[in-house]
Amino acid sequence: MNKEYTNKRRGLFRNLTFVVIDVETTGVSRFDRICEIGMTKITHGRIVDNLETLINPGVMITNACFHGIEDWMVEDAPPFRDVAKHIARFMSGAVLIAHNAPFDMRFMRYELQRMDTDLSHFALCTLKLARSLHPEFPYHRLDYLLERYGIINEWPHRAGTDAYSEAQLFLQMKHLLLINGLKDFESLQSHRLAYNHNWCKKTDIKCSNTVKLLTRDDLM
Repeated sequence: MNKEYTNKRRGLFRNLTFVVIDVETTGVSRFDRICEIGMTKITHGRIVDNLETLINPGVMITNACFHGIEDWMVEDAPPFRDVAKHIARFMSGAVLIAHNAPFDMRFMRYELQRMDTDLSHFALCTLKLARSLHPEFPYHRLDYLLERYGIINEWPHRAGTDAYSEAQLFLQMKHLLLINGLKDFESLQSHRLAYNHNWCKKTDIKCSNTVKLLTRDDLM
């Protein structure tokens, strides 16, 4: 992890840059791929930028009934490798956020490792945050949390709108965290609310001078 990122991480929690990530996928099997990615950037407590793109996954989409993305919709979309640098620049120096973070981060890490690179960011999970902040809630699904917080998601299960509505959710959660005295990233870690699991660490994926094609089973 570079020095600049480490210094940013030591800053006040309210001043960190966050990037909320949501991915839609071709399915949930070990060889499925990302077919859409949405990202929303938060700086100094404000939403400042969005990134959204369909991605040609190179494999058939088997769960279109969940998100509505069909094979014909991604035929002319760029493959992940063509947008990877843009995505990496968008995430640069940020703490990543996702709802049920292991799912999104494993897919992201899989795509990046296909190009011999990897995620090296710390990440937060709004599902885990919600369980900590609201143990009284019967559910902690994203749609339920948005309803409880009065946030409207105009197009559920599409990456761009999911990421944007989740960013709004995180800003309200962040306010509650600050009220509860969590002032910096280290204090999140002390409350076991920060992630730096294996799927967020840099890993040498070269084996015997060849690159091993990882599946998500390798990233558990």
